[in-house]
Amino acid sequence: MNLVRFYQPRYSVNKNLVNEMMNSFLTNDYHENYLQNCRKPAINIFESENDFKIEMMLPGFTREDLKINFHNEMLTIKVDNKETEGRNNEEYKFVRREFEVYNFEKQFKVPQSVKAEAIDAKFENGILNIVLPKKEEALEKAPVDIKVL
Repeated sequence: MNLVRFYQPRYSVNKNLVNEMMNSFLTNDYHENYLQNCRKPAINIFESENDFKIEMMLPGFTREDLKINFHNEMLTIKVDNKETEGRNNEEYKFVRREFEVYNFEKQFKVPQSVKAEAIDAKFENGILNIVLPKKEEALEKAPVDIKVL
């Protein structure tokens, strides 16, 4: 007679949750990971027949804080706000802090089908819009009928 171990997923899930809780008991990983995820701006990327479009939410920043660069098929968006360095105010201390203005850098790998010299960027009301037009050879063309002789 062979013994077959009966697998109950419920026990496995509970065991994993308890192990995770006990392993991270003395650290505040949840809070740190939450803050790290908050430091990434919200981004939408669209594709149409003629171009790609990137929308990035950047509330609290100005046009002068943005640096956008395209090199070797990499689009780099860097936000450098000088005011973040001087935010330590001796008169006030934080009782509760749920947001902050932060510097970051984000890179996108851009397909070779993008026409680099025609990339256009606009910043309005805290939203950065970047349009990356496609090259002519990358655009889909209408099918051509071929006659059979």
